[in-house]
Amino acid sequence: MLIEKAHDGQAQVQLVPYSGMVNPEHMNQMNCIPMVENNDVNGDDQSTYLKDLFLQDFHRKSEEFRQMEQIDNLPVEIRLGTVYTYQNRRQQNQYPDSLYRRNISANDLRNEERRARDDKHFLITFNKNKGINDIEMFEHELTCTGFRQTTSQQLTYRLYLCYQKKRLILELKRSVDDSRYFSVKRLLRYSTKFTHIDVVKSKSNTNYPRTFDDIFDVRTSIGKALDEEELHINDEYCDFLQIKDLENCVFETISPTGQVIFQFNRYLLPYFDFFQIKQTRTYDYSCMDSRFFGVRISIEQQTGYDLNLSSKTTTPCLHTNNVIMAKLLSNEFTQEEANRIWTIGIWLSDLATKCTNRSLPTNKIFCRRPGRPTTYRRIVK
Repeated sequence: MLIEKAHDGQAQVQLVPYSGMVNPEHMNQMNCIPMVENNDVNGDDQSTYLKDLFLQDFHRKSEEFRQMEQIDNLPVEIRLGTVYTYQNRRQQNQYPDSLYRRNISANDLRNEERRARDDKHFLITFNKNKGINDIEMFEHELTCTGFRQTTSQQLTYRLYLCYQKKRLILELKRSVDDSRYFSVKRLLRYSTKFTHIDVVKSKSNTNYPRTFDDIFDVRTSIGKALDEEELHINDEYCDFLQIKDLENCVFETISPTGQVIFQFNRYLLPYFDFFQIKQTRTYDYSCMDSRFFGVRISIEQQTGYDLNLSSKTTTPCLHTNNVIMAKLLSNEFTQEEANRIWTIGIWLSDLATKCTNRSLPTNKIFCRRPGRPTTYRRIVK
């Protein structure tokens, strides 16, 4: 974790209570964000220090990944969101005072990330479901920079399964004969062979002093495949599934009140994790600025469902709008390429801040803890 305004490793970071958007499983508990108080260090010096740390981390992690995976190119994913800390139940009981307004040095915070999970006093995570609310300005800025929309909006349906330590995605398609039924189009495996670098942006200039909706931290994932690995039903990883379960595995119906209901093949219910409907628009760079060669920007909207007591999905547990991400395939492992990736991430974060405007109509973000009644609803203006 790299923190803006932490001018050296001894800079003091405070874990400040955070009431903004978090991952659904962390609802209704203490969450904190790392913040550095204003200091007298020159802004340019701070930016240079942060950038140098990123370049060092990127070079080290990309080289380690290349040697481990024996690859000639490096897939990179850049996500915008919020870095925050939380505690699991064991940590809450064992280290009850380790989170709330704790002061910790930047170096100690980085070391906490590297400790064995059982030795950690708290955990650090990243919420990637944070969106902007001025999508017209964002798309205009993309076009002016040289990006062009590649296709019309793409709609995907995905059923996420979990079995022991296996995580599998069923990408679905509607039946030609009866559009109420969904069958499996592709079997996909989570991309797990990657590492990441988080850059925590300063929150001092926010227009949302409690939720920081207009400040976007940057997660750069190194080695994360541009698409998940596609599997065959006969692969050993899929041995808990049967081919007959992949036909007509989801059924869509409408209740008398007009509510959309999804029902699932009963043989898949023991493995159900999450059902997702996602709309995506993509922009590819098509001009002459070498900083953006090979960069694809995606704008996503997502609705996620869990199961209710009757093994159906009715009320979403997650709904997001205008979530931004970038992907590229890097063919170089140089300092110059690391600098380019840093530039893309900071540019994207600053653009997202510019396109989150308090004076615009509200952008509704919805999230609740899975498997429970609605407990959280927030409106971002």
